[in-house]
Amino acid sequence: MGLFGPNRTTVGLDIGTGFVKIAEVGQGGDRPELQKLEMRPMPPGAIANGEVREPGLVVDAMRRLVEQAGIATREVVTALGGHDVFMKKLQLPRLKGDEAGSAIRREAERHIPFDISGVQLDFQVLDPNGQGPHMEVLLVAARRERVEERVRLLSEAGIGAVLLDIDAFALGNAFTHNYPGMAEDLVALVDFGHDATRISVLHEGVPVLSRDHHFGLSRLAESLARDNGSSVERAIEAIRGNGDLPGLDGALEEAADLVATAVERAAAFQRTRNPGLGMGRVFLCGGGACVPAMVESIGRRMKVETRVANPFEQVAVRTGAKGHELLSRAAPLFLLTLGLALRTA
Repeated sequence: MGLFGPNRTTVGLDIGTGFVKIAEVGQGGDRPELQKLEMRPMPPGAIANGEVREPGLVVDAMRRLVEQAGIATREVVTALGGHDVFMKKLQLPRLKGDEAGSAIRREAERHIPFDISGVQLDFQVLDPNGQGPHMEVLLVAARRERVEERVRLLSEAGIGAVLLDIDAFALGNAFTHNYPGMAEDLVALVDFGHDATRISVLHEGVPVLSRDHHFGLSRLAESLARDNGSSVERAIEAIRGNGDLPGLDGALEEAADLVATAVERAAAFQRTRNPGLGMGRVFLCGGGACVPAMVESIGRRMKVETRVANPFEQVAVRTGAKGHELLSRAAPLFLLTLGLALRTA
């Protein structure tokens, strides 16, 4: 699949613990157009704590999803994240060309918590045209074994990767596309997922911090089910607003408090690097964004404008687009997927 050309399409594939999701976006018009959208559950236990435990189940889920969505191309943009990815913003003496690359790689050895020989390393100079004596550099490293594992799983499913992105960058890409007027603020993107919650902090539209926390909807449901002696399935339905269980309101408030505390800690860390820079807004995506009153609870706790992120705010939807019915009930789950599908290089 070519990424360039007047009628190009890109396909984003998000491989998560709870679901695998896919989106096909046409990028030949005035603005991107959603053409196909689909999701299917990931078999329980196939992925746990960000690690693939049952490769065969993951491969089968991806293969079935592509067929279910009616995606013709087998070339996708996908991403890595979690503890297999390291990201840090550095300030270094300003250098140019190969000299800059060599200096950044030497500096990377001091910061990356992995064996440098076992990582895929990349970096971006954030102010390439700056005139000051120092430059800001965003350093990114991913474990090579995880990169190779992801490529291998895709290949076994009959899928190729035209680009392997980083989750935080894809989320930021979707956010800045859909909310360009807010990209200059300090913004927290909270991806409240199935078994983990990712806090990404963007400054001037660039991810400067990304942290994963081991709490998500599955933990919330399991705790609620245990307290009530009910099934996890019944607890999940109650969390979604379909029914009630004793202690539900308290459990939701506790979850909101966990999210708010994680965001506040990320903001506090960022303030140590940029004194006086406060959190402007919080955007929630993932399954947690679909929980009734969750956004309001987090906003009350933080006293900061908090809203649900809409991945389709600035994306047209083709009439009769396959999977369009998901927009009304599950749109916040697709911010990462759309961020991947919006990539053009």
